[in-house]
Amino acid sequence: MISKEFKECLTDVYHGEIAGEVATDILLANAEDAEQTYILGTLLQFETEGKAIVRPLLTRCGLDLYEDEESRTNGKNLGEQMSALPWTDRFATLHELVSVNYLPRYEELAMLVSAEEDAEAARIAIFMGDHERAFVEVASNIANNRPDPAAPITKLLHFPLPCAGTERLRRDG
Repeated sequence: MISKEFKECLTDVYHGEIAGEVATDILLANAEDAEQTYILGTLLQFETEGKAIVRPLLTRCGLDLYEDEESRTNGKNLGEQMSALPWTDRFATLHELVSVNYLPRYEELAMLVSAEEDAEAARIAIFMGDHERAFVEVASNIANNRPDPAAPITKLLHFPLPCAGTERLRRDG
């Protein structure tokens, strides 16, 4: 049986994905070139897929799928704050913020359920920790100007974006 603690943590993870998707959408609207558009579009896809992966488990646990206003507002505020920073500083800040404020909760999820209790919940919990660690790695890659910075998340995506035609990902493109 899935514990109350697991359900609370799962809800927090879902809200993190909601905030991340809103923030990334704002950053994407302010992309300055095709590379930024591709990276931010890939991050947006990653956050969207994170929500989609968690939703069936939320439903099975009897939890709300509603994208609450607080999570959306938090994401909007974060996106606006990050948009004001230069590209590499933005991701250095996100690396620190996600490492300290989100990653521990995502990793905790896998500690709150075992495969013996619920194999599918355990698989999703492990994946969500991998998901957030990949985001942290991408942020570090961008902050440190490493080549192919989005690679850690593109390998986890079920539906990765093509590199060609990225100018169409922007609202004004």
